[in-house]
Amino acid sequence: MATTRVMISLPQEFLAEIDRVAEEEGCSRSEFLREAARFYIQARQTQHRPIDDPCVQRAVEVMDRIARRSPGTGEDSAEFIRRRRLSG
Repeated sequence: MATTRVMISLPQEFLAEIDRVAEEEGCSRSEFLREAARFYIQARQTQHRPIDDPCVQRAVEVMDRIARRSPGTGEDSAEFIRRRRLSG
């Protein structure tokens, strides 16, 4: 695999912490940063919002049906929960 050098600026204290952890891990600064970038990219690719989960979607649908059948005080708890999930 071809490699390309990049230059980044880091605060000195942060670089010192990177070097300390890289040494503990027994790897070079470059390998540590490559692995950190891989880990971050993988975490972003597998990250999803709870509302995207089919089980959560079904639960919200059930709550909506219950809210329509039993309006209670007029407060829409399903909508409140949905807003909280989407904002998180």
